[in-house]
Amino acid sequence: MEIKKIGEVKSKYKEPVGPDEMRKSKSVIEIEAEYIDGLDKIDDYEYLQILFYFHKSEGFDLISRRRKGPERGLFTSRSPRRPSPIGLTTVELLKREGTSLHVYGLDAVDGTPVIDIKPYTSFMDQPSLSLQKKTPRYKINKMLKYQNMHDLLLKAGELHGHYCPYLALGVLAAADALSSLAGENDGMEDLLAVVETNSCFSDGVQYTAGITFGNNALIYRDFGKTAVTFINREKADKGIRYYLKDSDFISREYPEADELFKKVVAERKGNEEEKEKLKKLWQEIAFDIIEESPDKYFKIEENIDIDIPDYAPIFKDEYCSQCGEKLMAVKAVKEDNNILCRSCARSSYYQLDGRGIVEKNINN
Repeated sequence: MEIKKIGEVKSKYKEPVGPDEMRKSKSVIEIEAEYIDGLDKIDDYEYLQILFYFHKSEGFDLISRRRKGPERGLFTSRSPRRPSPIGLTTVELLKREGTSLHVYGLDAVDGTPVIDIKPYTSFMDQPSLSLQKKTPRYKINKMLKYQNMHDLLLKAGELHGHYCPYLALGVLAAADALSSLAGENDGMEDLLAVVETNSCFSDGVQYTAGITFGNNALIYRDFGKTAVTFINREKADKGIRYYLKDSDFISREYPEADELFKKVVAERKGNEEEKEKLKKLWQEIAFDIIEESPDKYFKIEENIDIDIPDYAPIFKDEYCSQCGEKLMAVKAVKEDNNILCRSCARSSYYQLDGRGIVEKNINN
């Protein structure tokens, strides 16, 4: 068997450190000149899989305690000490300059021999969908099990639309609560969350815990506090409440972001450059937060007593006499023996928006 070196890693790390730290940095892969034609069209791919040789690795143990978690077998770990010391990491391709590939996320030290490069394609490299068809939250459950907070925040950002500190705080609280209360959530109203704010924080909670208005497990109390209480119906005496104990930490620790927030969001006066700057700072702060322990930010109260509603009832349906649209009977308005929806009846209603829960009149 013959393995050829096709390039070498150029990194600021001369000796191995924790992979979590290394994967937050940029590095360069210098490809040997004879293989330059193999890089044709590589710029078309955002992500690459890098195979490399652990040239500083010596020996191996088939069973040992790993960096995280209990003692276990070598082939259930990503240890560099292996019978065939080959590493595999998916990286982001930042740019190509001739034979140099600038990448982000490579956990290989300076001088590491690179033995192959493959494009990452989701349709080929994602695992079979069979487990996800059986359990929709299969991937999220795995991230929670291994406390992969970085990826949880990345996925929560898909729901929220951007990264920000309070989204990260919601992810942090929900991940900690699930590890204590449920572990996994099937969205059948057994695990509930009572949120006290309708801010970015709530989206972090919803994504991570799988608790939403749609599955009737998210309860909103219009208290205006950055707080959430998680409770499992089967363990009703073990509710856990997370309250942000220091809401001034951003203005104190990240003053530039705080000033931009006031101008761009609170006052709606920022220009496009300032908006982009704020998003960049928010992203950096969010990924700082997600690496911390929940008790750094939250007052955590355990075994608290909280009033929770029964399982959501199934309501009878009615049809509006005027527009003909179907609606829940409990939301209908009766006028002169006619059943009307609130819109056709020009009736008042409650709305949840950026102000909280407000009563609205159909004429407003």
